[in-house]
Amino acid sequence: VVIISGETGSGKTTQVPQFILDEHTRLNQPVKILCTQTRRLATTSVAERVAQERGEPLGQTVGFQIRLEGCSNKSTNLIFTTSGCVLRCLMSNKNEIFRNTTHLIIDEIHERDKNTDFMLISVKE
Repeated sequence: VVIISGETGSGKTTQVPQFILDEHTRLNQPVKILCTQTRRLATTSVAERVAQERGEPLGQTVGFQIRLEGCSNKSTNLIFTTSGCVLRCLMSNKNEIFRNTTHLIIDEIHERDKNTDFMLISVKE
């Protein structure tokens, strides 16, 4: 477990997942990162921004998964998703989103909503 604390705009949400992705790619190691966000709009916006920063179309290396909507494929390495989506996957037997996951980044933990609290309990167990 690593806890990262920093000022707003320091890159915790957009840069840290890319650092992990780039390092594993450089070392030719498999990587699949799930990065949670508390809101659907933030999830899609951050995914679009990171894909744009990387100069790639959304849905290739970087994608998103929210309730009833997603933009990714089997080779997507960085998936932004909502806390609620992760929680639903943890509580069901359909843990496909976690297949081959190497890193789980739980962002905006300070917002303390019920989905994030239950997700933390489930991940701990």
